[in-house]
Amino acid sequence: MTEIVFVSSTFVDLENHRTLVREALARLQHGAKAMEYFGALPESPKEECLRLVRESDIYVGIFGMRYGSIDHETGKSLTHLEYEEATALKLPCLIYLMDEDNHPVYPRHVEVGESAVKLSALKGLLRSRHVVNYFSSHQELAAKVAQDLISLTGARESAASAAVFAQIAKNSTARHPLTEPRYRYLRGRVEGFFKTLPPDAILREALELALAGDRLAAAFVVSRGAGMPLDEAIDGLMDFDKVMQEIVAAHKGGAADS
Repeated sequence: MTEIVFVSSTFVDLENHRTLVREALARLQHGAKAMEYFGALPESPKEECLRLVRESDIYVGIFGMRYGSIDHETGKSLTHLEYEEATALKLPCLIYLMDEDNHPVYPRHVEVGESAVKLSALKGLLRSRHVVNYFSSHQELAAKVAQDLISLTGARESAASAAVFAQIAKNSTARHPLTEPRYRYLRGRVEGFFKTLPPDAILREALELALAGDRLAAAFVVSRGAGMPLDEAIDGLMDFDKVMQEIVAAHKGGAADS
């Protein structure tokens, strides 16, 4: 059964995060309801937001460093009101807070004053009510949302997670082919990034997906193929990203010297 997921967050600061989360929902064959789909509607933004929450099965709340647009009638932000509506409806709530120590953020996306006080109070409420998850990048957020939805819908529908992972891998067609020498070199560089090195076929597929920019699918492939937690797969691929940055920097330096 397709679940309808409401994605709640502020927009300008978390636009890239929302994009990757929606892509993950599409891969999992879940429907998404979000502000991007409003279009030209006669209702006020608040009423439209709350109507979409009421039409959803699952609430995903993503909270960064902005409290958001204020509804003057209540003095609360729209994202705050969306959360309250979801809890009033007793929807399953998945809550994600930005890792403030490790997530890069533009100063213009950090609210101060009264809004900052309200945001801090809201985050405190969320931590007291839910087991929250933290994210330090939009890729990490999308992967964690997907993993949590698999766990939630699997528990509710007794669906096999392996089948969902397989479908995700099947839908991920963008891969950057590696020659055998290049694969062997990269394999040697990533050996220490995972507690258990994935089999060659799995690792090659994951590295090719990561090089093509599909890090979410790469993490799923490693997690599924090597039987490791998704967080461990994500951490290993983040270290792989650092290796590639070093290689690109070295190549540019060599080109400049020539």
